[in-house]
Amino acid sequence: MKQAVIITHGPIGEALIEAAHSIIGADDGLHAINVTGMSLNEINDRLLSIVNVPDEKTEGIVIMACLKGGSCWNVAAGIAMNKNKVRVISGVNLPMLLSYMTKKDLLPLDKLMDEMEKDGVRGIIKLEPGVKK
Repeated sequence: MKQAVIITHGPIGEALIEAAHSIIGADDGLHAINVTGMSLNEINDRLLSIVNVPDEKTEGIVIMACLKGGSCWNVAAGIAMNKNKVRVISGVNLPMLLSYMTKKDLLPLDKLMDEMEKDGVRGIIKLEPGVKK
């Protein structure tokens, strides 16, 4: 079993989870943290309150941050450095979240992270009117 935390500036995480639920259905292992108005210590404490709860059945925890280098990323990366079952990825988007939800039970943690990265990037397409690809 794997769990995921979406940690963002503003309510982006909640909105992504709501959108994913409307597409795929509910997923009990998803959590969102909105860090607006929180200090670094508060962000750390809130994230640890989720990361420290899993039992021995938990294969891993994926933390999806909104922006590499921001407070969400920095706190998550600091926590992940001390937890061998925690991974962090930035640039969270709906294709990345859907990738997590559909592949989490099929892939080991590190392979899942690779797939989520690919699917997140693959979901970014610019439309160039008049150009066929």
